[in-house]
Amino acid sequence: MIIEEYFMRIQILSVVMAIGLIPGSLLAAETVKEKVQDTTNDMQRDVDQKTNRMEEATCLQSDTECLKEKAENRKDETTDSIDDKANELKNDVDD
Repeated sequence: MIIEEYFMRIQILSVVMAIGLIPGSLLAAETVKEKVQDTTNDMQRDVDQKTNRMEEATCLQSDTECLKEKAENRKDETTDSIDDKANELKNDVDD
């Protein structure tokens, strides 16, 4: 009787553990190609941002034109970042 209860508890515990592991398996891992692409995108955004900062620091136009250029750069940086993060999220979910 005690042995049967023991095995029943082990079976129930095994089922609970298996159900608990399912969500982890649903989170798919990125492929190597996707990870390389993510890293490349991050590096490219960083280079673009630093280039923009250098151009803004050396702007010789009027203050209005410099601010306009700065705003345009921020808009482009934000758009690139959102696009890249959306692709990364898509890659995480796809697999």
